[in-house]
Amino acid sequence: MKRLVVVSLLALASLVLVPSALSDPPTIQRTPIDATFLDDVDCGFPVQIQVVGTDLTITAGDRVFDAFPQSTATLTNLDTERSITVSIAGPGHTTFGADGSVTLVGTGPTLFFLLFQGNPGITLLNGRFVLTIDSQGNQTFSSVGATRDLCAELAG
Repeated sequence: MKRLVVVSLLALASLVLVPSALSDPPTIQRTPIDATFLDDVDCGFPVQIQVVGTDLTITAGDRVFDAFPQSTATLTNLDTERSITVSIAGPGHTTFGADGSVTLVGTGPTLFFLLFQGNPGITLLNGRFVLTIDSQGNQTFSSVGATRDLCAELAG
């Protein structure tokens, strides 16, 4: 009984001490995705990328969570018609700093293309990445995990 009273008091104290900012419920949106891109800079041959699925966005204060459950990208080498389909489920967390900086932390599978970070290639990352853009627009990017060179797979 004593333990129940202590647990109840701790629970009550945590409710009283929670900042009012946390009392606002998050905003949840589900947006269908059906987008097609032409990438003629990354592989040395034109690639059509069709992305379909759903973007699940949860916004709470200065943070945004995005996931793409059951979303896929179908990449087609337009010279040979060779295609592959990959999962791009994400997710990622974006934090907006008061100084105008932005930090995106994600886990794969995530698709990078259109000269991402100035590097050619279409890459599927199944791992963790961090993209930071400071208030002056300078970018830093790091990642760990398994990568797939989708240009090589599409070239056959």
